[in-house]
Amino acid sequence: MAFCAFDENAAGFDVTPVENMFITEYMLRAPGDHVKVYLYGLMLCYHNQERMSLTSMARDLDMTEEDVEHAFRYWARNGLVRQVGDNPIRYVYANIKQLTLTRAQDPSERLYNRNFTEEVRRILGDKLAERADYQKIFDWVDVLELSEEVVLMLLQMEVKKSRGRFSFRVADRPAREWAQCGVRTVEDVDKLVLIDEGRKRELKRVLARLGQRREPSDDEKALYNKWLDEWGFSEEAVQEACRETTKGVPTMAYLDGILMRQHQLGRHEAQALSAGMAHERTERDFAREVYAGLGRVGITPPQEDLNVIEGWRQMGFSQEMILMAVSEVHARNGSNLEDVEAKLLAWKKQGFTTVDQVRTARVRIKTYNEQLREVYGAMGLDKRVNQPDRDLLTKWLGEWNMSMELVMLAAGYARGSGAPMIVCDRILSDWRRAGIATQEAARAEHEAHQRAGKPAAAPARQTDVLLRQTPEERRASYSAAVVDLDEEEG
Repeated sequence: MAFCAFDENAAGFDVTPVENMFITEYMLRAPGDHVKVYLYGLMLCYHNQERMSLTSMARDLDMTEEDVEHAFRYWARNGLVRQVGDNPIRYVYANIKQLTLTRAQDPSERLYNRNFTEEVRRILGDKLAERADYQKIFDWVDVLELSEEVVLMLLQMEVKKSRGRFSFRVADRPAREWAQCGVRTVEDVDKLVLIDEGRKRELKRVLARLGQRREPSDDEKALYNKWLDEWGFSEEAVQEACRETTKGVPTMAYLDGILMRQHQLGRHEAQALSAGMAHERTERDFAREVYAGLGRVGITPPQEDLNVIEGWRQMGFSQEMILMAVSEVHARNGSNLEDVEAKLLAWKKQGFTTVDQVRTARVRIKTYNEQLREVYGAMGLDKRVNQPDRDLLTKWLGEWNMSMELVMLAAGYARGSGAPMIVCDRILSDWRRAGIATQEAARAEHEAHQRAGKPAAAPARQTDVLLRQTPEERRASYSAAVVDLDEEEG
């Protein structure tokens, strides 16, 4: 133990001197965790702690031991630290002023393999002149963690590609891309180059499908890589999606929009994408037919309306039934999908799910309307057919199984009353209870009532029925009549 030393708790209340040269020359380019390791180690240089080790340092910094070692290797390559022990691991910190003075005489003087720096000079020749150029190369090794062999290979490829116009700014892009792809060895580079060449050929085929026979730009390459790597499309799926670009201006941006929708729908393979887009084409064609039926010709249906029409299909309505509703809505000067949906829902409420059911009901309603007009004539009424009256006729002819002749006879007897349809209903109800099924029996019963001085029916009783109805019930009856009149008699 030293003859004199600070109290073990002094470090928490002391300061650690940090050279401004470290901040300006090293910290600005270094990864954040690497700076954290350096500063914590610098504090330990001034305030040594017996308990400190690689494990305890990693724990204090909330990092893994491997990350701490990696940070120290980074600073070792920059010459700021040096490993002096393996078991346990120990480091010594260099004096930054002395290090800076030494490097001022030779900017390439780093703790790298001497062969590496010489090979860099050979490859770049007069293109390597400034200290910042060396720093960029060293950053590829230190920050991006590319091996020296990979960096040399990158420089050779970029010099050849540049044709005398080599640029560190341009070369920095593939360096970062290689680092993101996890390139560590020359073999990794070879694989990546093969992949890049293959994708370049694929992308050129895509551009050809778009009518553009040229070399792809860097932005287009990035877009294509996004489709395959991030979104997960196969090359065949991208080619298949090109079919849809004929509906607009065939560009990469337009194709990107198509693929974005297919990505959201989870269609990444050619077969699924082809089937899905074929279904969408069918939907669009049918939606245009719906639009045309409503008089909206030359308008492209938006996705929102496509979803509405598809919703009708999912509700069980066939295309034929939808077009029938469209035709009826348009015949009444309707031109929007809300009117069509109201018509479809009205049919569904009546239990109609097929075109044949609607047509059969139409024939039946037409027949009832003609019969009701005869009944109105017998009653001396001049009115339009409405739904409540049609419901009464349906009950008389259907539920009660009365003949039309009996109905017409009762209608004649109800002529002149205040509410002839209600009076007629009462007469027929009495005949039904009495088991009367022929005109002769009905006339005989009527004459018997007349001889007895009784009316054929009791209008007052029917008036009582009306009076017992609430205002809401009477309004509902009236509304039903008006609605049906609009639907059937327009």
